Amino acid sequence: MRFFAPRPSLRLRYVAGVLLAVIGLFAVSLSPLSAQSIPQAVRNAARSAARASQTGVVNTEDTRLNMRSGPGADFDIVTKLDPDDVVQVLGASDDGVWMQVREVDGDASGWVAAEFIRLASDEQETDAEPAPAERAAETEETFVLLPTPTPTPTAQPRTGAVAALSEPATPAAAPTVTPTAIAPPDLDGPALSPLLVPTATVTATSSVTASVQAVDVPAQDPEEEPAAVQSSPTPQATPTVPMAITQPERMNLRAGPGTQYAVAGSAPAGSAFEVLAFAPGREWLQVRVSETEEPAWIFGSLVNLTGPTDGLAVLTEDELPPAPTPAPAAEQPAVQAAAAADPVAPPPSGAGFFGYGVQAHLLGGGAGAALNAVNDLGFNWIKQQVEWRLFQPQPGAIGFGELGGIVSEANNRGINVLFSVVNAPEWAREPGFDGSVGGPPADPHTYAAFVGAMAGQFCGTSLKAIEIWNEQNLHYEWGNKPLDPAEYMNLLKPAYASIKAACPEMLVISGALTPAGSNPPFAMDDFAYLEGMYQNGLAAYADGIGAHPSGYNVPPSVRWEEACSVIQQTGNTFNGACDTPHHSWSFRSTMEGYRNIMVVYGDANKRIWPTEFGWAAGGAFDPRYAYANDNGFDEQSAWTVEAYTMMRNWGWVGPAFLWNLNFRVVADGTEKAQWGIVGNDYQPLPVYHALKAMPK
Repeated sequence: MRFFAPRPSLRLRYVAGVLLAVIGLFAVSLSPLSAQSIPQAVRNAARSAARASQTGVVNTEDTRLNMRSGPGADFDIVTKLDPDDVVQVLGASDDGVWMQVREVDGDASGWVAAEFIRLASDEQETDAEPAPAERAAETEETFVLLPTPTPTPTAQPRTGAVAALSEPATPAAAPTVTPTAIAPPDLDGPALSPLLVPTATVTATSSVTASVQAVDVPAQDPEEEPAAVQSSPTPQATPTVPMAITQPERMNLRAGPGTQYAVAGSAPAGSAFEVLAFAPGREWLQVRVSETEEPAWIFGSLVNLTGPTDGLAVLTEDELPPAPTPAPAAEQPAVQAAAAADPVAPPPSGAGFFGYGVQAHLLGGGAGAALNAVNDLGFNWIKQQVEWRLFQPQPGAIGFGELGGIVSEANNRGINVLFSVVNAPEWAREPGFDGSVGGPPADPHTYAAFVGAMAGQFCGTSLKAIEIWNEQNLHYEWGNKPLDPAEYMNLLKPAYASIKAACPEMLVISGALTPAGSNPPFAMDDFAYLEGMYQNGLAAYADGIGAHPSGYNVPPSVRWEEACSVIQQTGNTFNGACDTPHHSWSFRSTMEGYRNIMVVYGDANKRIWPTEFGWAAGGAFDPRYAYANDNGFDEQSAWTVEAYTMMRNWGWVGPAFLWNLNFRVVADGTEKAQWGIVGNDYQPLPVYHALKAMPK
């Protein structure tokens, strides 16, 4: 499993991992800073310091503190203060949660969370609540706080899949980013060089980003790209007219209420438009673009409505712009010819089922103990990664050896098995291949023959599913070759056909992508890569869609937009979600993003199979994985249980495999052991007990 830019990777057999959330009341405690979550003494001290114009020192140990343009996590970051920086206190918010400060040794001024400032008078202060008389006197004092600015509206997290959109998106221009080195985890192979992650916020880097975040983005003629639309001024807190505030990074405005109408322009997140009317069904909104131009239409599910809407008219069909006449399909013979070249195979199986799984290392005699643990947990799936090169080192006969024993023992215990097959043998790779990393075969049919033989050998046994490769959007998983979804699909299609021919009931799972930003040639954005797979026929050649969401130091229910503000409230030392904001840091955003892409491409009847997910905890065994220092065993327990509960309740997730069961046993002291749920003597860690007790 691996996680990659902006997350390092995990990797039992390679590398994987990225991001998630807290559970229950603890999740509530991680909501944005509030007066209730800050001790009274801290709030009193903030107000007193403002009156006395005290100095203070940044008290964050080895973590930098955000200075914002206003008193709240919704305001822009002005700069970052280093631990022990000295600041002058200028004011405080009414509730004392935020301080307005100015750098003593610099020019920056702004707002910081009061609890992270140690005041010069702290040595004389106590944590006692002020007496009632003191509180009364405090309210009588007159000192002026600077006016609190109102933040510009930002995109609110959306709920649910963007099922209403029916057309794929057009790639948006990739942002310019400066790469920063982040080492990937080394999970089952040699030490790897640092990977590059963008230090700028990743916006729409591909059509997938547009289709997921702005879903209503049509194919456009590059010669006639519409100009960005100037929206109306941002509304005040209580607008007198109905306003629509756009949520996606970039949202299309159309000439009519539907994706069949021409694009009239586009607007960035936070743009505000006056709403004039609803289309029939109220899914589309007619909005004013300017006083002089024709009204435009936007998709209502992707905006926030504010202001009075009761008086808005619902237009009739006769009042709508004439629907455009569809253009005849072009080059149909060529499309049919291309489709005919694909291997013939039965259609995928459909919706599927949820299941509780864990990845383990079963080779070398460890299968019995691992399978006993799976039974004890009440789980019903186990995953083993299989290196093809070890079971067919020469072009001749295939020998499955120890794999047969694993399948047999799992059979006896009623446990289902998933094999993830990777790493072509040397004889099958391309001339001049990079032998320092694993890679695919030169001829995809050699791989298809191997997995087909595997399916035939174990048809009707506990082996129920085969995953076709692993994290193919990452350079060292793909032989340091160019990353290309079409090339991966050339591997998947014959493999699917071969497996189904040998064992029709065997499930074929597409290779799970690693959540990543766009960092060529090292990684390709997983949303963009997944969309590329769909554009090359994925829907017809997989029973389930593999995914590798993970957690870093972010709880499972937290979307990436809120990840930075959440981790900064929990004493984090690893700051990835703040330094390079991206969906990769969030378990939830990654999963929901994959689901949205599947819906857009008409594949909503399938399930996502998280073949690796989890949280490292208990301290980093390798400094490259410092986020493990932020996660205690109790957090690992709560977050893992919450993630399983979320996936079960979503209804579109297949068997989910926790990374990992026993790497503290088989590889103790390595970075992959940080994710293990039993100790090096197989004694259960807290997360093991929590999973055993979890309702299933």
